[in-house]
Amino acid sequence: MLHEILHERLGNWDYEIWMSENWSDWRLITSIGDRKTAAPEFRCNSPLYHPEYRLEKENITLAFLPYNNNVCISVRLFSKCDFSAEELVEISSLLYPYYAEAVAAKHERALNEVMNSIRDVTQLLDLNELLSRILVSALSVIPYECIGVLWQYDPEIDALTVKARAGGLGEGMLQMKLKPGEGIIGHTFSRGTPKLYSNMLMLEDDFGNMTLENRRHLNTAYDFEDICGIISVPIKVEGQTECVLIVYQRGNVPLFTDSDVRLLQSFADQVSIALTNARLYDNLSRQNETLVRRDEIHSSLMRLSLQNKGVVSIVSELTRIIGIPLTFVDFIDNEWFPKRGKTISKWSIESLRERYRSLNPSDYLTFVAGAEGEMNQYLYPIASANQCLGYLIIRMNERLSPLQLVALEQGSSVLALELMRKQSLAEFYFKRTQQFFNDLRLSKDSEEYWVKSAEIGITPNTQIIVGLLEFTELVSPVMLSTLSLQLVSYLREKLPSGNMPIAFGSERRITVMLVLSEAHRPGEIEEKFITSLPKWESKNNTKLFGGLGSMRLGLDAINTSYQEADKALAYQKARGVQGVIRYMDIGVNRLFIRQPAEDLNDFIAEVFEPLRTAKGQAGGLEETLITYMACGGSAAQAASELHIHINTLYQRIHKIEEILGMSFNNQEHLLHLQLACYLRQSTRL
Repeated sequence: MLHEILHERLGNWDYEIWMSENWSDWRLITSIGDRKTAAPEFRCNSPLYHPEYRLEKENITLAFLPYNNNVCISVRLFSKCDFSAEELVEISSLLYPYYAEAVAAKHERALNEVMNSIRDVTQLLDLNELLSRILVSALSVIPYECIGVLWQYDPEIDALTVKARAGGLGEGMLQMKLKPGEGIIGHTFSRGTPKLYSNMLMLEDDFGNMTLENRRHLNTAYDFEDICGIISVPIKVEGQTECVLIVYQRGNVPLFTDSDVRLLQSFADQVSIALTNARLYDNLSRQNETLVRRDEIHSSLMRLSLQNKGVVSIVSELTRIIGIPLTFVDFIDNEWFPKRGKTISKWSIESLRERYRSLNPSDYLTFVAGAEGEMNQYLYPIASANQCLGYLIIRMNERLSPLQLVALEQGSSVLALELMRKQSLAEFYFKRTQQFFNDLRLSKDSEEYWVKSAEIGITPNTQIIVGLLEFTELVSPVMLSTLSLQLVSYLREKLPSGNMPIAFGSERRITVMLVLSEAHRPGEIEEKFITSLPKWESKNNTKLFGGLGSMRLGLDAINTSYQEADKALAYQKARGVQGVIRYMDIGVNRLFIRQPAEDLNDFIAEVFEPLRTAKGQAGGLEETLITYMACGGSAAQAASELHIHINTLYQRIHKIEEILGMSFNNQEHLLHLQLACYLRQSTRL
């Protein structure tokens, strides 16, 4: 079918179809006729990007049809023919299947070479042999005549030297030592990204700073006159450039493309794997010994945990294993082990929490250099589920050994488990306390109530206040349990002993019961409770809503004060005001605590919206109403506050009555307006 179409387009003449993948080596694909001819000759020094034709001989026309990937198909027509641009494009389309077949075969060859290279990586452990074989494989994947060199960075001399070469490069190259940033190799090492050099101008930009000695060695190694393209690729191990692979293309036509760059980068990745595997193999015995020791450390620490020896015993054993005194900071109970570690390390729990929040995953174990005459410190957080439960602090001037790091990792895991168990026990205690509190609060049996309340020292004359605290929605749910424990511990520390017999957390809410004695002046305990919270909030970077009930006595004291605290808390949340408010301080707003915000908004809007839209008033009516009510209905005082004549005030009041359909002489209307002004000024709705 193709022959029929070509005859239809080209005429009933003999023809040949040739293909090349490098503009120099041609192979005959198909032909019509018995003529014996030579392969086409491409006479340009750069690839074609558009089809063209020329008269090869008097009655022979030669057309070149370029495709991607340096593939070119040539049609030799044994007749003199003038092709239009449209005809050449049409013929290119007709012959596209030949191109597709060639590209598929090229990719298959590349895939086979990649697989062979991977097989080399998995089978060889000798680093030098491995690098040489991968370099040869990389060159074989590229279907052009190339030479290549693999350079490796030597930190002892701060220079790159040749580790493998292929393609006839001389011994002179082995004498070269390229500094980072020197020549093509040094620039690639410093830059960390591959680069294709397709012209001399690009080459001079990176080549010009090479030392004369290195230039002399390079020139003795090879005559680069026949090089027309270069690809330089960095090889990274664990994110750091360690080697550079450079490939030179020989010939007259530059053939390298971006796809060749990507292909070489994939081989660079294989070299990275080879280097990593070789190092792993060299360190295998040492790592095996470390793993055995790790199991011993883990067994020793877990045995203490299973025997319920506690955090102190685990820290003591970890100190013995590492061989250096440790300081452990328990964030749950706010304790230091040993206690003198707080003074020696010069850290506070707040500063350690702040440091943990600023950590990145890559610097989990942080090093803190000591001031002059002081020891350096290593800080290792004990964390679980993104919660920091404590810190290990090590003071030493030497670097931690691999075994010490393993011991730290094992110890931190066991300590985290121990602290989580402590936290679970505390949460269990919270639930038991909550059940006891609810039994007291809801008890209707006088005898049963006084028997239970006596367990915590409550008598009929005991003054009781219930307080409720609630974390804002900004606090992550995973942090609630830890923060609740820390807050309760903090409050017990700040309040006088025995004044908070009940405290527990449940989800976002903390419930506390305060008992007052005659030794305290009125309001003293509530004041200490309220004023101690902002400091804790600041230290823990969190916010609380809170409410305190009234001081109560008797059988229903707990339940009544609890309900008042719940209303006070709801009032704070409705206003969006953080902090603690006492129920008695809410005043008339108690009537609106459970009122939906939308209803209050509508009530306020019914009064003020008509006044805002009154023509020509420019907001004066709104201000007049608010000021008049604030002055208690005193016209003279309101006029003075507004800086207007009293007659002007009366005119505005009359206008307000007219717009709203209300009268200031009507007690119900007056109360309606006073309430709207009060809500407008006292809420954030």
